[in-house]
This record gives sequence, structure tokens and C-alpha cells, in this order.
Amino acid sequence: MKNYNWAVLLVLALVLSTSCRVHDGLTRNENQHQTQVVLSGKNYRIIKYVEGDASARYCFGIGGGKSQRGMVARARENMLANAGLIGKSRAVINETVETQYKQSFFMTEVRYIVSAYVVEFYDPATDPAPEAEESRYVEPAKPAKPAPPTVVTKGLTAGVSLQPDESSWDYNYTHKPGFHLGYMLEFSRPDIKYLFWGTQLNLTYLNTNTTYKNNPWSYEKNLCIEIPALIGAKFPVGRNFQWFIKGGPTIGIILMNQEYSSNNQEDNRYGGSAPSVGGELYSGLQLGRNFQLSAGHRWNIGYYEYDYTKVSLSYLF
Repeated sequence: MKNYNWAVLLVLALVLSTSCRVHDGLTRNENQHQTQVVLSGKNYRIIKYVEGDASARYCFGIGGGKSQRGMVARARENMLANAGLIGKSRAVINETVETQYKQSFFMTEVRYIVSAYVVEFYDPATDPAPEAEESRYVEPAKPAKPAPPTVVTKGLTAGVSLQPDESSWDYNYTHKPGFHLGYMLEFSRPDIKYLFWGTQLNLTYLNTNTTYKNNPWSYEKNLCIEIPALIGAKFPVGRNFQWFIKGGPTIGIILMNQEYSSNNQEDNRYGGSAPSVGGELYSGLQLGRNFQLSAGHRWNIGYYEYDYTKVSLSYLF
């Protein structure tokens, strides 16, 4: 158990530490590639400033394709391509490396920018001074686009709740159709195609007749207040229809009222409440923007037999 707790804490700390988005730049001097020419005379001129970059992405520190030294070498190669040294009496000086980090959840993006000044040599006695050229910069990192606002869709839902008849030993359980009512919320983002998430506040009524050796035993009426957490997807079907599927866990409370028909019972009536935990899965069609017709099942986890199938008609607004 202790090892399990430590593992949970470690995962939680990892999520919290990687779920932020930061940016920082670190600059350091890279002198191992400096020119061996002594710049003490007046035989040169700084003609431009150049940059080159390379980037890599890592998930949990894995990926990127190359080591840090390899990424810096690639950035320097791009910088030299912008310097235009080939075929001319030029060299680069004051070479520096800037490192930028962007972290978003489990993904880290590292960008290396190598910069330097380009000098061109000439003979002041016979040659005119070289003209300055336009500096070459890497494109700045594009700022993240602001997330579009979340679209909230509200609605009302109602329908029938069905349970199959069952038998166990000498007991027979007969279920009459029940009903359910609810208030629903759906959330979606325009930049996340097809997916949505939502929740509902549901009130469900079920009733059960129980017989023992074909004699009346009890009559049970249950009300359950539930709040599911659902995630789903919608796909267009034709011009006016969308097929959707959604599911997720649900929690609630069962309000029980059971009346016994047998005179052998010490207490002819039982009332109480119990927690309800389970899962739901539904599928259906949406017509236009306002109507949904769906069917699905609700599974209970625990002692009480609170599984049922429901057919719903919803109005969205």
C-alpha cells in the first residue's frame, strides 16, 4: 500500500510540474568556432548580423531525434548558410547560443538559436570598404493563438427507464416502466473537432414487484438523483443529422421505499437511502441544433440492482 501511495504521489507531482507553459531564454558564448584571424588592424568591417535555429520536441523527455550538441550544430549550420562565407574573405565573430523552452502538459519544445556577426576583410590601401548588408534573423516563435471560447449548450431531457424481469430461486422480480427527467449541459470547443463533454442532473424513478413462490412479497419504488460526467463525440450524418455517442462515470443517491406484503415481516415498510455509483453509455441522433433522440444503458457498481436502460428525448437551447 505504501508503494502504491508513493506511486500516486509521484504521478501527481509529475502532472503538476509539467502542466504549465513557460518560456525562457539563456544565452552563452560559444568560442570554440571563433576565427583564428587577429582582428587588431583596420582591415575588416562588420557587415551584418545573422542567426540560425533548430528545434526539437520531447514527450516525457523522450524524442527530439538528436542530442543537445547535435541540435546546436544544426542551428550553427543554418546560421552559416545565412552568413554567406563561401567565396568571400569573411568570418563570423562573437558567436552565441540562445536556448528557449516551451512546456505544455507532457510536451516540451526546445529551440536553439545560434547568432554571430559577419566580418569581411579587405585591403584599405587598394580596396574600398565593403558595404553593409541586411541582417538575417530567424522567424520569431509564433505566439500561441488564444483558445476560442467554450460553447455551452443547455437542454432538458426526459424519457422512459426500463429494467428486464428477473428471477432468483423462488423470487420473481417484475419491473414496470419508469421514467427519468434531467437538466443537461454540453461543452465543446470550435478548435476541437467532433469531441464534447458534459454533465446532467437526473431524477430517475423505478418500481419493482417481488413475488415469493408466486405469492406477493414486496413492492418497491426507487428514486435516484444522479450526476454523470460524460465525454462524447458527434459526427455529421447528412445535412441535418448528427450521430453521437457519449459515456462516463456517474454518482448519485438512491431514495428507497419498499413495502412488504407478507405478514411475517417485523417491519412492513422500509425506507432509506444508499449511495449510487456506476457508469453510463448512450448513443443517438441529433436533429438540427435542438433535438436529440438517444438510447443507452446505466450500470450500477455495488450491492443494489440499479441497472436500467433508458430511451430519451432531449431539447437543446
